[in-house]
Formats: sequence, structure tokens, C-alpha cells
Amino acid sequence: MNNLLAPVIPAENVLSDKFRVHLVQSDGMEPELRARRDYVLLAPVSSYVGEGVYAIFDGFGTPELFRVTSAFGKGLRLFRDNKHYQEYVLTLEKFEECVVGFVIADIKVKDERFLREVAV
Repeated sequence: MNNLLAPVIPAENVLSDKFRVHLVQSDGMEPELRARRDYVLLAPVSSYVGEGVYAIFDGFGTPELFRVTSAFGKGLRLFRDNKHYQEYVLTLEKFEECVVGFVIADIKVKDERFLREVAV
């Protein structure tokens, strides 16, 4: 999907108020995304938009990240990179009840000093 001839996406598009920065809360996506250290940029969605990483809300706490692929006629397969977690198969309808976002970028923190200094 990398296309050297594709136009550059301006930084203003990333800073859009349509997207939300979400702290990775659990170790479910480790080693790719580190818990309480890395972030993802979410686009709000309410349905399946293709294979990728989604934020799923179970009604408690904060949304969790799952890789989602087709389960070949059985619905959608939800799993995590960390093999200590089980995978799930959900119907499209059940998935649409709990999906809140699609990960469009990840932010891997290299040095936390500057983030810690920012007053909220």
C-alpha cells in the first residue's frame, strides 16, 4: 500500500478534531504497543471498515485495542498481539455495538521527559 507517488498528507489533517489520541492501557498489544507508554490515534467508527486495529468498549473502564479480521462467514475475529489473551469471534451486529474507533496511527514514545513536564 506504500505509494511513493501518493501526495503528502498535511500535518493539519492529523491535528483534526475528528481524531482522538488514546493511551494504550493494557499489555494486550505488546510488544508492538507498550502499556501506559505508547498512544494511538483513533478515528471514530461505528462499523467494520476493514482489517486493522480497533478500539472496543466493553462497557467498563476504557476501550481496549484488538486486531480485527474476517472470520470467513462466522463474523469478525478479534485478537491481540500478546498471546496470553484469548481471541473472540463476534457477529457484525455485536461488533457494531461495542466498536468506538479505528487506529490510524501509533505514537511510540521514545523519551517521556517532555510529556511529563506538560501541565494538564
